[in-house]
Amino acid sequence: MRRILATLVFLVLAGSASSLWAQDRSIGLGIGYVKPSNVDGTLWFTANAHFKLAERVVLEPELGYWTKTMSFAPILDISISDFNLGANVLYRPPSHNSSVRFSVGAGLGLHFLSGKAGVLGFTASDSATKLGVHLLAGATFGSSPSLRYFADARYDFVSDLNQFKIYGGVRFKL
Repeated sequence: MRRILATLVFLVLAGSASSLWAQDRSIGLGIGYVKPSNVDGTLWFTANAHFKLAERVVLEPELGYWTKTMSFAPILDISISDFNLGANVLYRPPSHNSSVRFSVGAGLGLHFLSGKAGVLGFTASDSATKLGVHLLAGATFGSSPSLRYFADARYDFVSDLNQFKIYGGVRFKL
């Protein structure tokens, strides 16, 4: 239920923001690697939007998801997942190369964490919502005005489950 509500809030904010910032809008879809503290690395999926706030400042609302499952059948099954909803502010320094744009930024996000453990058929689960602080840097590149590629690295400070992420994807101009 919280995930559905968070997704709806994201879509409403992104939709209302699009009319306020009619210039330089885009949507991005990405995939990458996440290494949470004390958990093996796994795939991370993300979707975000970019809305230009000022000449070199961009607002980036985002959604992200990863899950990791470990099994030692038939004795032990463990899974943990994180669905995050957040917003970052990116600064784009001046660039002499129009095909590559670098950015650095920071933001906040809600991380909806859930875990489940099963031992010999008995299961227990828990969930928590944690606030995360995001620090990130990356680049957007390509020569097409309607389609560009991005590559980012970031660190999310989430209590009990800090996360290093490196990912890339495509960005479509709206």
